[in-house]
Amino acid sequence: MSDPSRWRVGTLAVAIDAAAAVLCILAAYRLRFAGDEAAGFLLAAWPVLGAVAALQLSVAWTLGLYRHDGHAMWPIRLATATALGVAVGILAPVWLGANAGVSRQALVIQGAMFCLVGVMWRAFVGLRVRQARAVAISQAFGGQDLVIQGDEVGSMAGSLERTWAYRHLLFNLVAKDLKLKYQRSVLGFAWSLLNPLIMIGVYTAAFTYVMRVPTPRFSFFILIGLLSWNFFAGAVVSATDAVAAQGSLLRSVVFPRVVLPFAAVLYNLAQYLLTIVVFLPVMLIVHQVSPEPRMLLFPVFLLLQVTFIAGLAMVLSTAAAAFRDVRHLVEVGIGIFFWATPIIYEPTMVPEPFRQVALLAPMTSYIRAYQDIFYYGVMPDLSIWIVAAGYAAGMFIGGLSVFLAYEARMPELV
Repeated sequence: MSDPSRWRVGTLAVAIDAAAAVLCILAAYRLRFAGDEAAGFLLAAWPVLGAVAALQLSVAWTLGLYRHDGHAMWPIRLATATALGVAVGILAPVWLGANAGVSRQALVIQGAMFCLVGVMWRAFVGLRVRQARAVAISQAFGGQDLVIQGDEVGSMAGSLERTWAYRHLLFNLVAKDLKLKYQRSVLGFAWSLLNPLIMIGVYTAAFTYVMRVPTPRFSFFILIGLLSWNFFAGAVVSATDAVAAQGSLLRSVVFPRVVLPFAAVLYNLAQYLLTIVVFLPVMLIVHQVSPEPRMLLFPVFLLLQVTFIAGLAMVLSTAAAAFRDVRHLVEVGIGIFFWATPIIYEPTMVPEPFRQVALLAPMTSYIRAYQDIFYYGVMPDLSIWIVAAGYAAGMFIGGLSVFLAYEARMPELV
């Protein structure tokens, strides 16, 4: 078997990132402008855009991203190189008076896409490296079928297959948390059904009769986004304790540790689904919204959202196992990104030049998709599909790679 680690060092890795940088520039301009307009701006700005891509690669090289010893903190090196390239691309043309065709929004989009692509291909290579390492260890012991915690998973399929083998543990953890939530409660699970009814009544009365918001069905609009956001916020906060709070379990039982962040996500998903079961039928009846075929897209975007949150949960649970400050940073970040997401204001209220950049907020693409499907009655735009799918795939692959890289050390970290 050829050494897969060669893909992430030297000129081969530089070539992959160079191709990614160029493709991301083209895609960013295509998302920002219409076809002919995008081509015109690209031709005018190509010297600056080429310099941005070159600077990103140069900074990455300087930071050691393409060396064998540069992978301990490779996400930080990649993000730093990307951000510096974008920042210089935005500021330098203004200083030099050569900003013809340079779109600040397109540069920000390019940076996000370049970083996402870099995470995805490096995560894939990382999985292949661990597979090669496991094979080498097995051969060193005479070809025995060894179980090496955290290193035995060599592919995405292998990881999911191993987690599925422990699905009973996953479901038991979720069921335990749900039972504890409603333990010694008279109404029990009925609270999950009563909460959305109470929220519907309160928000409808507040925005219709007290604040008199002119936007029609404003309570419906807010709750579509708010319930989805609560699922996201609850899952990521729970994920920060998923591994860090299970020290005794990690040191005493052998099982795939990834079950723990997955359980945190599924627990919050179960509560969200119980809420949606009540919320959607009631709101559709109250506001006389007829069922449409486009509403069948809701499970599709929900699956993408769950995939994205699961990847983020793996990253946060790993980071929180080593640094307890992560939980506090997450709580601050949730407050910031809440206002960057169109939950209590319509997307059209964002100035037109900044709408594509605003779409890059982590939850914006999913919430806007739900709003389009149920509130505006339109199909989600292509840009929403691209960002939602990109975040889901990139975060899940990157999160799984980071989690597996530190899985064997987790009992020591906590």
